[in-house]
Amino acid sequence: MVLKFKRFMSLHEDIDLPSEVLSGYEVTQVDKSPRSTVQIRVSSADRDNDRDEILRRLTNAGITASTLETNSSVDPIQGVFDNRKFRINVKPKSGGMGETTLNSSITELFPCIAFEKRLNPKNVQDFMELLISIDVSKLNCVLPKDRDAAKETINKAEGSSKFEDKMNNALGVLKFINAQHKNKTISNVYWGYRAKPKGVPNGHPGDIFLKFQDGSLLGVSLKAGKKKSKEPQLNTYHRTIFKNTRGGASFDDQSGNDFLRKKIYDTVYSKIEGMPLLDNFDGGKTGRHKDKKETIKAINSLSTKDQNTYYDEYLAMVKQGLIDRFNKSKEESLQFIKSAILRDAPDVPTMVIKASGSDYEEITDRNELGVFLPQVEFVQATSKKTKQDWIIELKSGGETVKMGMVVRSSSGGKLKQFSLKVLYVGIVK
Repeated sequence: MVLKFKRFMSLHEDIDLPSEVLSGYEVTQVDKSPRSTVQIRVSSADRDNDRDEILRRLTNAGITASTLETNSSVDPIQGVFDNRKFRINVKPKSGGMGETTLNSSITELFPCIAFEKRLNPKNVQDFMELLISIDVSKLNCVLPKDRDAAKETINKAEGSSKFEDKMNNALGVLKFINAQHKNKTISNVYWGYRAKPKGVPNGHPGDIFLKFQDGSLLGVSLKAGKKKSKEPQLNTYHRTIFKNTRGGASFDDQSGNDFLRKKIYDTVYSKIEGMPLLDNFDGGKTGRHKDKKETIKAINSLSTKDQNTYYDEYLAMVKQGLIDRFNKSKEESLQFIKSAILRDAPDVPTMVIKASGSDYEEITDRNELGVFLPQVEFVQATSKKTKQDWIIELKSGGETVKMGMVVRSSSGGKLKQFSLKVLYVGIVK
């Protein structure tokens, strides 16, 4: 029997975790017996970070708890409170597909299906009813490798907390596809979830692909937001910029990545009591080495003030490392900008489209950047006064284009996020 968290607290008066431990999370409990270990399930779209945050809260509350090594991709937390054993299992939100992935899949997949099947939905509900009747196995826009994910997206769409918004975004993307078709006949559209259509390299940043009647391909990178919001046009991690093991855009600089990682460890992490050695403190080569758990434990033992102090040092070192990398070689920096931000790929150009409500717009400052890039004579990355912000200046004669960049932790990971987020947020005027 699955009980809502508040109800299970009333049935088990011998365990009443402090409210701040699970505040903000979706929590349920599988009730077995009053003597058994209390099984608590937390639904999460960011399992690693949420598990670590809950463990930190337990530690701060003075509750004995630790991770339990299991075959799960995210090990559970076990502990004892008021002489009662409990186990907290952090599971994916909405089942196997996290909500963030589900939301982006709605925006990408549903317009492809609608175009292929010539659907003309009148509103969100009408759109959903039409989609439910589709046989995914017979769709050309979904490649065989992605059919299970497509079925899951359709089945779980209405469970998304942003269902209405994302369905409207999908209608906006459909409007874009139809406009392209009107200008130049499209023979097929493809969802680029995991598989890519023939002729598209694996590392291509497109979310959907349009194949025109003349055989040419166009990749479309999709963003979603409000009319006046500014979505990042690059959203990656600092280690990926140095070396992308999945074949995407990077400086292909393994030695630079290793140098910065060691410098960060020597300057920051090694100062924390109980920290494992450099080789595997962050999970090592696979990211899953058992020493990573000791690292998390050591970080959780720090006060919030100390965690923030160490994180500020870490952030400053990453920002300076990125600045140094971009200043090292003009040619390599321009190539990275071209492939990672302009998203140029051989024979498959990319357009960036922002869905806003049920409409769309093309993100055009990349065009300004693309026109200016071939004439750039000098590249200079510099820091700004704020902790997270920095700039890449492209100079040609008396002209300058300034690219706004941000580096930061995501989802509150801070010291427990071993590769920080890097964003390009647009041209700074």
